[in-house]
Amino acid sequence: MFRLCKRFTVESGHMLSKHPERCRFPHGHTRTIEVVIAGEELDDNGMLVDFKALKLAIEDLIDRYDHAMAVNSSDPFLPALQQQYGDEAIVVFEAQEPTTEAMAERLFVEISGILASGFEGASKSGAVYRIPTGSIRLERIRVWETPDSWAEYGR
Repeated sequence: MFRLCKRFTVESGHMLSKHPERCRFPHGHTRTIEVVIAGEELDDNGMLVDFKALKLAIEDLIDRYDHAMAVNSSDPFLPALQQQYGDEAIVVFEAQEPTTEAMAERLFVEISGILASGFEGASKSGAVYRIPTGSIRLERIRVWETPDSWAEYGR
């Protein structure tokens, strides 16, 4: 089994409306998101998948969390936040606290879907990158909330 990891860094905020202390207030983190994929065979280039292909396949999804505030759909402040900042700056977690654990699970589900469908895209220079359908599987997502605290979701 081959594995590889691609890391992304985003600046993201959240507010945990059910938290008994300060985490219920809006606050932010520099999050590192690790995407770990696995597969049995290498491609014709001797790679499980090109790191650039993986980045191109999921960077728009990851970017959705950058400079955005994650909020529970039942948080009473959500309508005011949406009115003030619009949907682009808010990531809504449906009836769920936007914890690091919830973020890891959500990213896992979304990225699994992207990878299961395969991918083809071009870099800025026009080079074409592909991830063939069924060639790899997502093993886990690890989201670092701080330099010494992370949550992970995988199957």
